[in-house]
Amino acid sequence: MAKSKKVTEEVAVEEVVEETKKVKKTKEEKQVEKLQHKEDKKKKREKAKQRKQEILVEKKKIEDEIDDIYDLIKATKKNIKEEKKNLKLAKKDLRKDKKNDEKKNVVKTYNENIKKSKQEIKDNKKLISKKELERSNVGKNPKDTFLGDVLTEMHLVKWPSKTEMVKYTIAVLVFVIFFALFFILIDSSFAGISSIFRK
Repeated sequence: MAKSKKVTEEVAVEEVVEETKKVKKTKEEKQVEKLQHKEDKKKKREKAKQRKQEILVEKKKIEDEIDDIYDLIKATKKNIKEEKKNLKLAKKDLRKDKKNDEKKNVVKTYNENIKKSKQEIKDNKKLISKKELERSNVGKNPKDTFLGDVLTEMHLVKWPSKTEMVKYTIAVLVFVIFFALFFILIDSSFAGISSIFRK
């Protein structure tokens, strides 16, 4: 009988030791899980920050290209003014000597240069509008919408486990019942006190 008590005590001790090891393991696993979750959040935030930086760099690059195109347009407009001045001078010379084919060709080339420059300005303006559209679309993809951002944030949320949910539900129910009883008690005591004073 003594041996069987010793054996059962040893078995009970071993069970308690195993149970505490399990509890320690689950606590460690939870801590590791929390740390992993924090690291994942941190990585995602860093990745988002890096992506925002890349987008800013891309936008700056496109803005510089747009500025270069504006400078090119200014230079082309300046060139057109000079071509028009030269055209006026060539037309004056042509009026003096109408038979000179060389002067006619000069006038013709000035007119063609002016047309080309004007077309170049139109093309550059179209290019600017394309670049501005490109700049506004930098970093945008279907996931960068409001709902996409909501989804990414929802993936970062740590949802409670089943056991935690049961604990929280029980806690809420206990507090609701407690306060309901508390207010019933307060209400009935005030009703009793007021009925005493009415008499």
